[in-house]
Amino acid sequence: MTAVIAVLHAEDVALEFVSVLRDHADQDVLVVVGQARTSVTLPGGLSLRERLELLGPLVEPGGNTAELPVPADVAALLGEASAPAPDEIWTHSPADHRIRRARFGWIVSRAVSPFSPPPASSPSSLSSPAVTCSVGDNPFLQTIASTASAITAAEAEAKIEFINRRAGELLRSRVADRLVTTDRVPAVERFFTASAAQANRLYALTSSLGDDAAVADDPWEFGLSAYEAARLDATAAWTARWCSPQDGPIVEVGACQGELTRRLSGKGYRVQATEPNAGFRARLAERAEPGVEVLPDSLEDLADHGERQAAAYLLVEMLYYDQDLALLDRLPTDLLLVALESGQLNERIWPWLREQSTWRVAERVELAPPTLESVCDGLAYLRKRGSRGLVLARAGWRR
Repeated sequence: MTAVIAVLHAEDVALEFVSVLRDHADQDVLVVVGQARTSVTLPGGLSLRERLELLGPLVEPGGNTAELPVPADVAALLGEASAPAPDEIWTHSPADHRIRRARFGWIVSRAVSPFSPPPASSPSSLSSPAVTCSVGDNPFLQTIASTASAITAAEAEAKIEFINRRAGELLRSRVADRLVTTDRVPAVERFFTASAAQANRLYALTSSLGDDAAVADDPWEFGLSAYEAARLDATAAWTARWCSPQDGPIVEVGACQGELTRRLSGKGYRVQATEPNAGFRARLAERAEPGVEVLPDSLEDLADHGERQAAAYLLVEMLYYDQDLALLDRLPTDLLLVALESGQLNERIWPWLREQSTWRVAERVELAPPTLESVCDGLAYLRKRGSRGLVLARAGWRR
């Protein structure tokens, strides 16, 4: 049996995969290091310290900005490292909060395809290897582990000794993802197995503030979640209380794949749905109903051009991207419906509102309370933070 550990940084083996080395103590383990784009064999029969020491020369305490290998590059590394093809592949969670490790784990899951079985007629058919992910670091998402392995005191000492001697600079790194903290040196190493589809969804969910969120269809499960359905229903009803289809078009900023859009168009609204993410926009356009115009504009585009006069602008769960809130003053409307979780409202929106005179608060409303919810077919769960709405009316506007 051939086992491969595919990690972004060499020290990750010591941080998260010591129990894998223990379980393969008498077998060679091949380590693919994505950052270095190389591999090294850790021979069976050596002590844990001796095996870890072979990784020492590959530890690079510097930055975290080198371009990541693409799936084809990782597939080549896996193929070069292992003959025959590996039976087991261990890697990072696609839901790791350290986004480059999450992306590398996702890349590894995509790279496994060269080892998938060829057609049945081929006499050299290979079995597809299992891809097992370390739960890793994610304070927002609890992944259900299929295995949990407590390390021994001696193994913990080997971890500590390796990090202190070979990666001590990482204990004071200014790069958040590289910083080694106590919780990133776990005494219990936890793992789960994810299908390619689950890995894709986990990575999209973790990448929610970036373009990679669109690698999976409906990463936030707006179309599947009872919580999200109730939130969107409440948001559509809230919109209807403040403007009617007869008042004119409404602009939905950051419409994603159109779950709220569909609800609004079903109520008779002419919706101008904007979505700058090309992946989400393509799905939005494909599913758009009559009366919906799909646009590529960002909030900045809408403010800069000022061409889309509307009865209301909807900014629903989209002011999480550090946008300049002064842009809202230039939107060609007298009515803004803003929805966010309460923490963001308190930290960003309320301080801004107190310092400006363009908008007054016409209503505050709770659209959805916080809840705990399973995601990704029950592979993980998280706290949905709830949604609160603010109606902002331009000074002088009267209903």
